[in-house]
Amino acid sequence: MHWLKLALLTPLAAPLAAVAQSTQPTPLLPASRSGVTPADSVAARRAAVRAQRQFELSRRHTMRVQYIGSGQTCDARIGRFCQWNDDNATLPRDPDAVHDARRTLIDALERAAIRSPNDGWITGQRVRYLIEAGRNAEAVSAADSCNGIDWWCHGLRGLALHELPASMSSDSAFVMALASMPPSERCRWTDLSALLTPAQRKRYGKVGCSSNEPLLATVWWLADPLHSIPGNQRQAEHYARHMMNLLLEGSPTGYGTTWGNDLRELVIRYGWVRVWTRQSSTSTDPFSTSSSGHEATPSYHFLPDAPRLDSLTALGDSAWSVRARPSAERYSPGLVPRFSQLVPQVAVFRRGDSAMVLAAYDISGDTSWTDSTTDAALVLTRDASTRLQGIGPGRQYGWTNAFFDGSPHLLSLELFDLKKGRAAFHRTVVSLPPKKAGEVSVSDLLLFDPASLRGGPNPEAFPKALGSLSVLRRQPLGLYWEMYGLARADSALPVSLTLTRTGDGALKRFVRSIGLGAASTPLTIAWRDFPSEGAVITRSVSLDLSQVPRGRYVLRMEIKPPGRSVVSTSRLIQLR
Repeated sequence: MHWLKLALLTPLAAPLAAVAQSTQPTPLLPASRSGVTPADSVAARRAAVRAQRQFELSRRHTMRVQYIGSGQTCDARIGRFCQWNDDNATLPRDPDAVHDARRTLIDALERAAIRSPNDGWITGQRVRYLIEAGRNAEAVSAADSCNGIDWWCHGLRGLALHELPASMSSDSAFVMALASMPPSERCRWTDLSALLTPAQRKRYGKVGCSSNEPLLATVWWLADPLHSIPGNQRQAEHYARHMMNLLLEGSPTGYGTTWGNDLRELVIRYGWVRVWTRQSSTSTDPFSTSSSGHEATPSYHFLPDAPRLDSLTALGDSAWSVRARPSAERYSPGLVPRFSQLVPQVAVFRRGDSAMVLAAYDISGDTSWTDSTTDAALVLTRDASTRLQGIGPGRQYGWTNAFFDGSPHLLSLELFDLKKGRAAFHRTVVSLPPKKAGEVSVSDLLLFDPASLRGGPNPEAFPKALGSLSVLRRQPLGLYWEMYGLARADSALPVSLTLTRTGDGALKRFVRSIGLGAASTPLTIAWRDFPSEGAVITRSVSLDLSQVPRGRYVLRMEIKPPGRSVVSTSRLIQLR
């Protein structure tokens, strides 16, 4: 699990008076369209600000004391702050005193809203603290009561709806907010520069704010956690963070320090603080210790880290690593708080002028999916505006397939159980270039279980496809493949299969380099095939790998048509 904690790099020495002297927020929205007098509005605002200050001072006194440790390594240093992830931590709970004080503040804000119903700042603070208290349905009602500037009210509604775990309707509220907000504010909201890696920023410069607009849409498409679910939760989270930033500016912070660009960037990249803690203080100076802010947890990294984002062919399996540390951004999906990555088997086969992709998965060994009512989806998209999708009831093991035109497509294999808040995906790019006339080609190798194969070996291999590329040595391994474009003259076709160990550690490589260890020798079997003439020739074999040592291997198959170049295909497998 990931826990984002923000602590001042230098100890805090802020007395209560310093917090109490924070500047009163400038009214964001004027009172209008009601019988409320200006004096009523001013009095209501002052009462709301006073109540907020009292609560934040009380929070500083009563926030939970929690030892963080001195050996933490910053995953990111942003201004005055250190940000890091803790994979094994849970979000701490506020003490009862903080809950009680927050409830008093919310009541005061509700009274102020009655006195000045058109004050957008008061409405915004009601939404903020209701969300902080976990009263998300009430936050939506508070946002619905907003009677101020249109874009502000749409933004509040989007923020509140986004916090409802089962809600997928925040997107439309944010779209309306963006359409009606001032250009300068829209520029801030659409700028993705802070979420990109240094290599991506160097290549593309600014993304958003009228710059690289096509790339902006592409990045959000690539970062969408679940393509099979309507809306884009990661994009909505980005806009929710901008709205929350506006609510936090000018207010006292749990750090006892003023708001600044570093705190603003931390919210945009990692989300806002959900719970505050501090380390134990001394009797002589109760504010001599640092404070920590804890964001929603667990959190994940959904933006791909590939240097190039404008070309699908530049992406691959390794572009996504949801648990990457450090990372330029993180997000805890409210809809599916528990998120992981699948390691399935994906293979592509020709079907006339089109292509068929098959994806098989196996989560039977993951106890966290036990008793889950799982849905499975295979989504193929060429860009942000196109989508080919198949979805249906899933199982602990399963396979699914889809057809596409062979051009580069983003494949997203997704499993999810919305009731239990769990999901997993695998993302990669699949393609199949058109075959030239007279050209011989071969499909991907498909690993399957040959034990229960009946009759003809070929189409029946699909339902028996292994759900991962991790193979048990003690069980026979089936290999299925297809050949295309062979002619009658291609009889007595030389075929070879080679198994080569790869991925040895640095120590083993060093031992071999000084002559103290023998290098592994590739294992090769070869034979001559006598295929019949046809558009698609199917073949399968069963291998006994029980005597092969455990490890990572490249399994490579080559065919040599007479008078033509060698045609090959390969798989990286793990023997265990």
